Amino acid sequence: MGNRASRGAQSPGLCDRSDSDCDLQAWHATPLGCALSQATLEHVTRLIPGVYYPTAVQLGMHHLDLFAGVDRGLAVQIADASQEFDSPDVIAACEALPFGARSVNLLILAYLLDFAQEPHRALREACDVLVPEGCLVVCGFNRWSLWGLRRLLTPRPRPVPWQGTFLSPGRVQDWIRLLGLELLCATMAFYRPPVSTTAVLSRLQFVEKVGDRWWPMLAGVYILVARKKQLGLSSRRAWGPKRGGMVLEGLTPAIPRNSTAQGGVVDYR
Repeated sequence: MGNRASRGAQSPGLCDRSDSDCDLQAWHATPLGCALSQATLEHVTRLIPGVYYPTAVQLGMHHLDLFAGVDRGLAVQIADASQEFDSPDVIAACEALPFGARSVNLLILAYLLDFAQEPHRALREACDVLVPEGCLVVCGFNRWSLWGLRRLLTPRPRPVPWQGTFLSPGRVQDWIRLLGLELLCATMAFYRPPVSTTAVLSRLQFVEKVGDRWWPMLAGVYILVARKKQLGLSSRRAWGPKRGGMVLEGLTPAIPRNSTAQGGVVDYR
């Protein structure tokens, strides 16, 4: 894929902390991480519009194939340059993606904006690589939830994932609109408290239905689906999630690529 014109020096990786502190992959192997991964897969699969994507890119959660059930051609999984990784296709920072402008049809940012040094820049980079009418999926931790409360109560230095910023879905939604993307649908997910015991998580499964009905904005995570607008078109093909979704309203608050090959994995740093 072609390179874009230089827009400045490449930023550092998402985290300036040590690899052990940034090891999200290890956290996703815990009971709480596994439960979140399963919930994320179910919601992302449901919300992604059911069209064909010639090029699909997943940034984050590379241990999990979020393209399951998606009609796509080339699929690329990217791991952050500053984190531990296990056989991703590409290693890169989300603020400097190794793709040309308007070259990606589907891009998933899975729980990465919360850990980015410049989350708005990372989102702008994602918008740049999307083709017109391309689809962007953003998964993040909800600041206004029990997960956000646990983050505040966790003493420093905080372990993964509690050292993240935990942006509010309203702020991310505003950024998406400012970048000229159209918000298609969104959902809140995982209402259970962030406990680490499998038995407790299983017993609290009923909270998912109760929370979705009575306190939807207090869910632990959010998933936003947006489309890059194509200017100058009077008609657009029909888009929408495979099944129901909601649009969240009124919530509060090209870089030259220098690459090196390492063990068959391309490292863009």
